Amino acid sequence: MKFDSKKQKIWFVSDLHFGHAKNFILEPRGYNNVQEAMKHTWTTLTQTVGSSDVIFNLGDLVIGAGTNSLEYANKLIRLPCAAHYFINGNHSAGVKDIYELTKRQVYSNIPDEVEVYPLTVTGTVFTFLGHRAEIFIDGRAVILDHYPIASWNHLSKDAYHIHGHCHRNLKENTSLYRIDVGWEWMKRPVEWNEIVRELNPRKTKSPDHHSPDM
Repeated sequence: MKFDSKKQKIWFVSDLHFGHAKNFILEPRGYNNVQEAMKHTWTTLTQTVGSSDVIFNLGDLVIGAGTNSLEYANKLIRLPCAAHYFINGNHSAGVKDIYELTKRQVYSNIPDEVEVYPLTVTGTVFTFLGHRAEIFIDGRAVILDHYPIASWNHLSKDAYHIHGHCHRNLKENTSLYRIDVGWEWMKRPVEWNEIVRELNPRKTKSPDHHSPDM
């Protein structure tokens, strides 16, 4: 997939943990309780991401919501925008049910153990991309994953790696074009040009044998 940031805004976010009432999530984010967290998260999402914008959500959408997981996931996948792309994380409450239901609707004879990507939820702009995706924005390769990885495709050509999972606790390596867009960073989605401004000053070098000459 190729995108042009001059034509539409492109956002990234990870680890919303919608419905998660644990203090280790709420306190670093400045919330007093899970109700406050969910209200602020949803309001911020709808006020930040415009109807013509694209957002990449890098996993862990809903966690710890129990019987409300499916309800919360159904709300989040209907964020008003032009396209909402999803990368699988390590927590899949609610959203996994939506994936399985959609898969059965679209591919009625497919075995349960087979995964199909991309897969767009019927009646929405929410698309499951699977466990990793490679896209291009303004001609630059961008590798998307829930987890941080040490080396990635197009690294020698200044590709970015955007991830979540670590809740901004992973020490940033200033020799890599790698960034964690977890909710803890800005408590909102992060726009593509913000990521460019954050990463471009870094003096990136390959952590392996790859180089621009290869």
